[in-house]
Amino acid sequence: MMTDNAGLTISSQVVATTQQVSAELMDEVVILSLQTGEYYGLDPIAADIWSLIQEPRSVAEVRDALLARYEGVTPDECEQQVLALLEEMVKLDLVQIR
Repeated sequence: MMTDNAGLTISSQVVATTQQVSAELMDEVVILSLQTGEYYGLDPIAADIWSLIQEPRSVAEVRDALLARYEGVTPDECEQQVLALLEEMVKLDLVQIR
């Protein structure tokens, strides 16, 4: 099923929506959707991505920041994982594509 995230590419600009609140807990993040009332927990790497997209950034910028921070992951693997997470966040209305 294709949703409005069909246009998400490495050059897409993404940003966290304003319809949520989030808090850091240790090295993880918890997000509350103000639209649905649902909570989401992010592991440390996803929490890094969340932190990066508090301001509009391209998917490529997010990928490059993670590659600089974490060793042992290939650029292609990192890109695929970032796109997959962001696509899921778009479906949950936590992230907007600009």
